[in-house]
Amino acid sequence: MILTNKNTFFFSFIGLIMLITLYSLTLYGFFGPHPIGTTSTSIRPLIVPEGFAFSIWSLIYTGLIAFPIYQLLKRKETNQWYSLRIWYVINMVLNGLWLVCASYDWLWITVIIILLMLGSLVKIDYQIREMKREKVEINYWMESFVFSIYFGWVTLATVLNIAAALKFYQWNGWGISELYWSLIILSVTAVIIIKLFSWYHDKAFIAVGIWAFWALTLRHWEDLPILAYFSLAIMILFILLIISQMAVSKLIRLD
Repeated sequence: MILTNKNTFFFSFIGLIMLITLYSLTLYGFFGPHPIGTTSTSIRPLIVPEGFAFSIWSLIYTGLIAFPIYQLLKRKETNQWYSLRIWYVINMVLNGLWLVCASYDWLWITVIIILLMLGSLVKIDYQIREMKREKVEINYWMESFVFSIYFGWVTLATVLNIAAALKFYQWNGWGISELYWSLIILSVTAVIIIKLFSWYHDKAFIAVGIWAFWALTLRHWEDLPILAYFSLAIMILFILLIISQMAVSKLIRLD
């Protein structure tokens, strides 16, 4: 079948149904021994935030379900949306496969899959920015916001996934303690988020970082104060960057 603008609507729903199906089967333990929410509970690196942070998936999944429905209702049939829907389908399939592999503790395979997921979100993010530059009509909440927070969360989740795999396969960290490795990893992650924010000025993207580092602060507030304070400092830095960017934008508008 040759892909066209019209049948990419159909494939969008097929991709979404595949994700929902794999999610449901994994949730009820149809695949591996670790249903969603209990995957590798014995493997919890220090950089994994408090559990409530993962509730952001509810918002992400709601947006991912709403996206193809809104696209169909509004009949978004331009070539730009055609390309984005293809990457959406690819991402949905990868997301579902990640859940299945995680349930079996195939962590290095999940690392490969989440890197591919991140790549697909880079393509989606790029496509949306190109459309904005071309003045294509985009509904922020239904077609842009969801991919911003999804991109932000998967960026963080990729780091967590790699750290979990290293711990699961008992990597010794070249003799460096897990605490110091955690500080290094969080520093690198913060630099990546700051760099991306400096390029794109996407407040929703960096807000995900604030959410994650706040949850990490709360997790270690009593048992590992150094990690808690470090996470809190990064979170405050993110907030200051948002305030600074908003102030600059306001000054530009005034000029």
